[in-house]
Amino acid sequence: MDKVYPIIGMSPGNSYFKDEVVKKLIQKVVEEFSNTAVLIADVPAIRTYQALGYPENIARREKALPQGNNLRNKVKRAMDELGYTPEQVRIIDWKNEIEDNQKYREKYDKVVKLYETNRAFKIAADEATREVLEHTGKVVSDIQTAITIAVEYLLSELAFMEFGPEFFNVEKVAYVYHRKWPVYESYISGEFDGAVRSKLDSIELKV
Repeated sequence: MDKVYPIIGMSPGNSYFKDEVVKKLIQKVVEEFSNTAVLIADVPAIRTYQALGYPENIARREKALPQGNNLRNKVKRAMDELGYTPEQVRIIDWKNEIEDNQKYREKYDKVVKLYETNRAFKIAADEATREVLEHTGKVVSDIQTAITIAVEYLLSELAFMEFGPEFFNVEKVAYVYHRKWPVYESYISGEFDGAVRSKLDSIELKV
């Protein structure tokens, strides 16, 4: 079996990621794989908050980025308590490491093109995005428009995973999340376009 590099996905604003949960997640993954990355897609999350009706500046300054920073602080506290080094737990800085990375942008453009041209993928991505928006409990007056805005978060995460093996210089990456992510699993299995993505995997881990 190929050596897998795990990437723990933590969503800004998701109440699941309490301090104790963050600590247990990191501990379990490091114990099994020896190291991990933590992905906090705070910049893409700006679009989620915009979809919920917040102006871009408020979505950025008062919602997505502070929530992302809050999660990073939880991860750092967990690392301190567990005695883990930055080599064992790598926290991805989306703004400085990913957002303007040309290789990532190329992956993102390909994912967007698939979304725009593949009806099955668009339907699955939109439905997953709808679930996220509805789970917030905030009333959205025009859900279709909101989905069009917020789906960028999902597309960004998929693009990052495509970029992952090259970014981390590893054979294979696995997205670690606390519940199943059907659209991602269908995406990597080639269900939408017949392209099996053998360098990508998923791990469901709820603590």
